[in-house]
Amino acid sequence: MYRPLSTRLCSAGQPIVLKLGILLHVNWLAVVYAAGQNCPLLAALFSVISAGLCLRVHPSASIRLGLVATLIGMAGDIAVVAVGGLDFSAASPVLPVPMWMAGLWLVFGTSLPAFQPFLSKRFWLTPILGIVGGVGAYTSASTFGAVELGQAGRLTMMVSVGLLWAAAFPLLVHLAKRMNP
Repeated sequence: MYRPLSTRLCSAGQPIVLKLGILLHVNWLAVVYAAGQNCPLLAALFSVISAGLCLRVHPSASIRLGLVATLIGMAGDIAVVAVGGLDFSAASPVLPVPMWMAGLWLVFGTSLPAFQPFLSKRFWLTPILGIVGGVGAYTSASTFGAVELGQAGRLTMMVSVGLLWAAAFPLLVHLAKRMNP
């Protein structure tokens, strides 16, 4: 019996998933704006608060996956900086990537289990969404002054960020499914 997959992200009984999606976008905007205004501690604080809200409002939100996403994302961002794709003017003294970036990855990973049922049914779409969303987010962040193109230029940034997100997003969706069967 053929039954088409639903194209709705959240059914009538799950409006909280939509709220988490909005929270993710509001957090990104607040963090990137604060970072662009040279307020990195405020930017990091927004992410900590948002991660806490994710944990509070959705039962499948996972700080474990948030920490894994932070490690994967920071390693990927460090690689993008190393190849000259990006330059963070407000990087930490220890890492070439600022801590507010770790906060963005933390919130993304913490909230991902809420979206996992939708994304797992369309797993083939995750690398495409990763490329488009990742490159779009970093490009948009540069307009706020939160990040600058590296010495290697726009093409290197787009390719390196695209590869990072094309690999990281499907991996994190897979891990979300394994952690929350």
